[in-house]
Amino acid sequence: MTGTHRQGSNPGGGAPRRTAALLVLARAALWWERLWPAVWPPLGVAGLFLGLALLDVLPLLPGSLHGLTLLALIAGFAVLAWRGISRLHAPSVALARRRLELDSALDHRPLSGLDDTLIAGASDRGSAGLWALHQRRLRDRLATLQLGLPRAGLAAVDPFALRAALGLLLVIGVVTGYGDLTDRLNRAVRPDLGTLAQTAPAGLDVWVNPPAYTGLPPLFLDAASAPGLDPESGAAALQLPLGSVILAQVQGGSQVPNLIAGETEAPFKTVTQDAYKVSAVLERGNQLRVEQGGRDLAAWPVAIIPDESPTIDYLSPPGRSERAALKLEYLAEDDYGLTRVMAMIQRIDKPEMAPLEIELPLPGLGLRDAEGLSFHDLTPHPWAGLAVEIQLIAEDALDQQGESEPVRTVLPERIFNHPVARALVELRKQLTLDPDARLPVVRMLSEIYDRPDHYFNDVVVALSLRSAERRLIHDHAPSAVPQVQQILWDTALHLEEGELATAERDLREIQKQLMEALARGADDEEIERLMDEMRKALDRFLEALAEQLRDQMAEGAEPQPLPPNSQMLQSEDLQRLLDRAQELARSGARDAARDLLTQLQNMLENLRANPMGQAMNEQSREAMRMMEDMDKLMRRQQELLDRSFERSQREGEGSNRSEESQRESRGDARGQEGLRRELGEMMRQLGDALGDIPGALGRAERAMRDAREALEGGESGDAVGPQTRALDQLQQGMRDMADRFMEAMGAGAPPGSGQVGAQPGTGQDPLGRQQGRSGFEALEGVRIPEEMELRRAREILDELRRRRGEQQRPPVELDYIDRLLKQF
Repeated sequence: MTGTHRQGSNPGGGAPRRTAALLVLARAALWWERLWPAVWPPLGVAGLFLGLALLDVLPLLPGSLHGLTLLALIAGFAVLAWRGISRLHAPSVALARRRLELDSALDHRPLSGLDDTLIAGASDRGSAGLWALHQRRLRDRLATLQLGLPRAGLAAVDPFALRAALGLLLVIGVVTGYGDLTDRLNRAVRPDLGTLAQTAPAGLDVWVNPPAYTGLPPLFLDAASAPGLDPESGAAALQLPLGSVILAQVQGGSQVPNLIAGETEAPFKTVTQDAYKVSAVLERGNQLRVEQGGRDLAAWPVAIIPDESPTIDYLSPPGRSERAALKLEYLAEDDYGLTRVMAMIQRIDKPEMAPLEIELPLPGLGLRDAEGLSFHDLTPHPWAGLAVEIQLIAEDALDQQGESEPVRTVLPERIFNHPVARALVELRKQLTLDPDARLPVVRMLSEIYDRPDHYFNDVVVALSLRSAERRLIHDHAPSAVPQVQQILWDTALHLEEGELATAERDLREIQKQLMEALARGADDEEIERLMDEMRKALDRFLEALAEQLRDQMAEGAEPQPLPPNSQMLQSEDLQRLLDRAQELARSGARDAARDLLTQLQNMLENLRANPMGQAMNEQSREAMRMMEDMDKLMRRQQELLDRSFERSQREGEGSNRSEESQRESRGDARGQEGLRRELGEMMRQLGDALGDIPGALGRAERAMRDAREALEGGESGDAVGPQTRALDQLQQGMRDMADRFMEAMGAGAPPGSGQVGAQPGTGQDPLGRQQGRSGFEALEGVRIPEEMELRRAREILDELRRRRGEQQRPPVELDYIDRLLKQF
């Protein structure tokens, strides 16, 4: 009986070298086939991370989610790699042989048979021969030995073929991230973990800055009380002007917010790591909303208010002043503020001609409603004396216009008494009506030139006549006619009024410049300069007016009786009004200053010389003196009131009254008693002059006594009330005195250097003031601030300037302060 024994220690035995090589390759194939199923899961996780990194997806996630994703990928990679490696074992030689046998389709395992040895019967020649024959046959079968390609076997571990999707992801990532691969990988492994510490909800601040032309202050919107956009909530819509700028700031949150302003959507800009800011203009739509991360931080319903066109109309028809100026009085309104008012003048006989445009002064900047009264000297214009149509036009900041109904009138023209002056003005008008008809005008100029005795042999007049004549003959340019018309006008004025015409023209021009400067908010230096120039121009005008009066009287002109209800003014009254307007402008009360200057202009336009003023009787002079004394007493009472008020303010701030304050009170008590005695003496004189005493003066005397008693007791606060009553009663008493003096003298007012034309039977002069008043008392409708109001206005102005200098304040607040300062 024979037997065999297989010895695994002799791999291949006497097999050829080819068989040994194939065994090595078979073992390597088995390694490959075992390795891929073990490493594919961790490699798949690594490929997923690489694809996301190349596509730059991970940085788009919130910092916390980004970090968690990285941790999950790392953990998955580590677990799968450990599991695969732990299950990986080296293939044995027997498995390599079996792999070759299977790939070569050899049955009965010939490779394994070659390793067998004969154990029993080895000494038997027959058995040995049979064994040798068996071994040879096995080796012959190895000639067909072959090794198939290795198989990864991924289908078993990836039945859904996710490896194909992963490969596509990597290809797309490489293509899209080419040129930026390093930066993308760096961002992928560095999550923004700063937001992990953020626990507070995002905060929202919203400001609405209306357009500058509206004059409205900025509006702060409280996000905590935002009503939302639910129509059933019944929340009223925010009324916001068209063109408002929305400024929003978000503090917190990890995603960039969005602003929805009407129909405009604007993403916020990142300022710092968790702060965002944006601005947008509100033009249309019905909502204002801020969202972040898919949710609304706040929302408001809005209604956009468009800017309406202004309106304007006449308060009275166009008229003529005593000094032949065109008087225009208007009422204009706009929803946010007027910027310009003008008058368009069109000739009726030649509507094809370009209209004459006149700027009308506004009482202030950005007024929503304005009443204006202005005078315009158009007597030098060639259209003076012609029928025209005047239409008023108002404009707002958006250049929208409103128009009045056109009104027909005749432009005022100056009435000349000198025959040569009248002739020159008539020739000037002929050139306006027919500029080509020069020859008749030249003939008339030559005739006037040949009669020098008609113009008192004035060389200036002769040279002007000759110059106008030569220009009409030799200069055929269209500009020659307006130049000749100006020469004729200046010559006529020279003949008629001499220096008065020049002084009047200069005064009107400086008045216009001053009113424009106050309206546009010019600086204090310019206002001071223009005030000084106007004061000088007013002096020259009044001096020229007086000179004209003296010349008329020297030529034998008889004084004309004063019309009933006429108003008399002294030159000192006009200067006092100008001084007061200058004080108001310095203190910041420019609206009141403009009102006073308008009244002053109105007075001057209706002023004419008063020859009766030279014939003041004794009664008139005494009345004037008493009125001046009363005015001085009122000023001193005002000073005492101001000091008492200041002391009461100081005493209210401290717990004790100082000795110095007590001394001041006792001193003012003596001053108050002195004023009371002066008032008693004046009342006695009034009784002698008029027969009775106004009751208001008696009440003023009793109030002064009460004030004196309070001051003697050191109670400044208790003295303010009686002193205020005393001042009010003095003002009333002064008005009563003026009325009684007027009645006693029959007509006229305390005389002075000028007279304003009258409107008999109305109880008012042409300026709309009550008859019988002069100076400040004549200014009905003009509120002049008291000293305490002016002091308060100065304090507010100083505080605004101080805050404007603090540059750390928000830009919205600084812009609003700038708008307020322009009003001063």
